[in-house]
Amino acid sequence: MKKVYKVLVGCFFILPLVYFLNTPRSAALQVVYPKTQNTSISAASTFIIGSTTPEAKLKINDIDVKVHDNGSFVQVVPLNNGVNEIKIDSLDSKEHNTMTYIINRVPQKNPESAQAPLEEFAPDEFIYAAVLKDNTPLRAQPDEYARRLTHLSKDTVLMLNGKKGEYYRVSLTPSENAWIKSSCVVNYSTINQKMFAAVSQVSLSEDKLYNYIKTNLSFPVPYKITETADGLNMELYNIEKNTADTMLFQTSGEVKSFTVNSVAPDKISTYFIELKNKLWGYDAYYEGNTLVLKIRKAPDIDKENPLNGITVFLDAGHGSEEAGAIGPTGIKEKDVNLDIVKKLKIILEKEGAKVLLTRNDDTNVPLYERAKMMRESDALISLSIHANALADGADPYEKHGTSVLYYNREAVELAKTLRDVVTRKLGTKDDGVGMYSLVMTRPTMPLSVLIEVAYMIHPDEYKLLLEENFRQQAAEAITDGLKEYLLNSVKTESIN
Repeated sequence: MKKVYKVLVGCFFILPLVYFLNTPRSAALQVVYPKTQNTSISAASTFIIGSTTPEAKLKINDIDVKVHDNGSFVQVVPLNNGVNEIKIDSLDSKEHNTMTYIINRVPQKNPESAQAPLEEFAPDEFIYAAVLKDNTPLRAQPDEYARRLTHLSKDTVLMLNGKKGEYYRVSLTPSENAWIKSSCVVNYSTINQKMFAAVSQVSLSEDKLYNYIKTNLSFPVPYKITETADGLNMELYNIEKNTADTMLFQTSGEVKSFTVNSVAPDKISTYFIELKNKLWGYDAYYEGNTLVLKIRKAPDIDKENPLNGITVFLDAGHGSEEAGAIGPTGIKEKDVNLDIVKKLKIILEKEGAKVLLTRNDDTNVPLYERAKMMRESDALISLSIHANALADGADPYEKHGTSVLYYNREAVELAKTLRDVVTRKLGTKDDGVGMYSLVMTRPTMPLSVLIEVAYMIHPDEYKLLLEENFRQQAAEAITDGLKEYLLNSVKTESIN
């Protein structure tokens, strides 16, 4: 049974939050980054972020630093190998304040798994194992930052044929392997030949919102789904036979055509799904030994009022002890994100949309719980709202503005449209559209993107983020971007 998440409506207490965001903290000299005065960094540079009195003369390592009219400053500082001493000196008409930071530049560490020896199993020897939890990544290399090939469902059966460090090597075909963290599987036994599954039945059905392709297997096998120009391809690994490879399916709903290829010599069974309209999202999961591919049907979009009846899922990034980025005067990203989301919710509901939230107060909702809420919400679109920062080694005076991040091909046009509209209406620099593997961009349903409205660590953009009018304009611009995307989708599908 689907778990239902209830979002508390209640009062938003907007006035206290607005007051807090628009009231910079007063201090003769404060530094919010680096977080400690003695730290280690592996990058070639860092930045000193903080605030002082607006009229102060500020130097960092005897170099003059600009102090903005709200007292904030950001300065990039190059680092030598080893110990670096950074002196911060603030002088105004009333007092003289100094701080010293010690930063040790250390070499970047290689992943432990890259240094570990490869343990090869004997030919035709496999460990029969099963995945412990849903959405476990199968990676191209034995490294937690390596490319994700697919995500596995709980109880998926794997054939392991090697080990390197904390990763097992997974045999998909005689010529294709992948890697999974050893803590993500339970090992049952060692076997002397690979196990193959049989497909006994494949069916196609539909309800009001979705089409379903269900595959009954003798045991759950790994699979990979690829988005194509006109639909989806699904590959099932370790398949001995599939009774559906000669079937003719009577299509319905969103599915224009559906064919199952004969099982290939490398034991892959491939499904080709052609859709009538653009892809609006999909999900895949196991119900026992039945693999379910769930495909979202195209929504009914009112050309006069495109958001009417559309369900939108909103995530205010961070919360509670997860502060996110901290601006020069100490304001936290989590509070900026929440205020924009609350403003956005009000506007979207006036447009007739149904809005669901991960949080409507300063609550810490675990990241993977947010993604689960999103996937189970039946929303059409998900937006995760953030305000950006950078890692050490970058320059916030060069890289700043508004960016929109996505992971799945289906969300590219949504990301581009939002980027175009928001930068045009807010006048912020175009910081690009990027493909990033993030918890809130990886779900394939709803259409999921993450919006970085502006930078917390860029003094001018930080000043804008603290203005209520700018946050209101940001919410309005995002709404306009959603409307433009939905209207463009109607035009595209009418052409098809």
